[in-house]
Amino acid sequence: MPRQSKDYYAILGVSRDASQEDIKKAYKKLVKQWHPDLHPDNKKEAEEKFKEIQEAYEVLSDPQKKAMYDRFGYVGETEFAQQSSGGPFEDVFRDFESFFGRDVFDIFFGERGSEERQQTRRRSGEDISVTVEVDFAESLTGKQIPIEYDRYEKCEHCNGQGVEPGSGYQTCPRCHGTGVIREERRSIFGVFVSTRTCNTCGGTGKVVKEKCHICGGTGRVKKRIRTTVNIPAGVSDGTRLRIEGAGNAGYNGGSYGDLYVIVHVKPDKRFRRQEDDIYIDVTIDYVQAILGTTIKLDLPTGGSTMLRIPAGTQPGSIFRLKGEGAPSIRTGKRGDLYVTVNVRIPQSVSSEEAKLLKELARIRGTDI
Repeated sequence: MPRQSKDYYAILGVSRDASQEDIKKAYKKLVKQWHPDLHPDNKKEAEEKFKEIQEAYEVLSDPQKKAMYDRFGYVGETEFAQQSSGGPFEDVFRDFESFFGRDVFDIFFGERGSEERQQTRRRSGEDISVTVEVDFAESLTGKQIPIEYDRYEKCEHCNGQGVEPGSGYQTCPRCHGTGVIREERRSIFGVFVSTRTCNTCGGTGKVVKEKCHICGGTGRVKKRIRTTVNIPAGVSDGTRLRIEGAGNAGYNGGSYGDLYVIVHVKPDKRFRRQEDDIYIDVTIDYVQAILGTTIKLDLPTGGSTMLRIPAGTQPGSIFRLKGEGAPSIRTGKRGDLYVTVNVRIPQSVSSEEAKLLKELARIRGTDI
């Protein structure tokens, strides 16, 4: 006679419509609270409580077992400490599946449903990363760059299914068509039964009779890809550009992964970038700083412009050229170019210059 059904929701202190995240949080909290090592004076009671918490979480954290428990109040294969052969409802589930067929069983106990097994079998392909290098000026103007990389593409011979055309599938010899492997784990609290996806069939319950002779059953073949990527204006060093579907082909007809192009911008000796603004240092003679001048200034995107330096410019003065910075990769709006002016003071002067400077000092009343 089966034992009286336990209220696993009450044990964990959660409602029947609690999410998996809520169940997990409640479990972690109770495990910490009732760990036997924390109750040396009442260890036996703590062990029983701890075991009960483990049992409740084992059921409610597993969608398949939770569905069975919600319908029948028991989970046949998880009557933990006392049941070693699958529990009182194991034969009921087996007969149910045999009488009504696998598809009907899957409708009632959806975690093992054929649709999910098909989704489990089909897996997306891996993403691929490639690195390209551009000059500083090219990062501001944009550029198209040819690239080459290896990727897996869908096998045309088997249409990505991995099965030799004209062959088919057979029941997986490891899981016997269930798609899951049942494992028992013994501990001081009893026997805990868990299930995991069969890695031989990927949870489908079936394996191919004859693998595709072109791709070896993977559904994919490796090819060398030559293409061109567009590097947009405004990229900074380390920018990752995503090209959807340009990665590896999926498994058994799954979707393609993505290609990530990582941009490395070569540093420039003249220019420094901070977000969308660019900075440059220029040096002028002290006489130019005193009297004023106009200098030829290189622009970060190439070319040049004339910058007027007014008379009396002090060392470290900064001039802003609006809109001459980097374009935003998102909006296209350009930042500014900031020019820091350094003034060069000569370490020595000729006798004629010294004479003129002394005369200038006398006129200005400056002690030297």
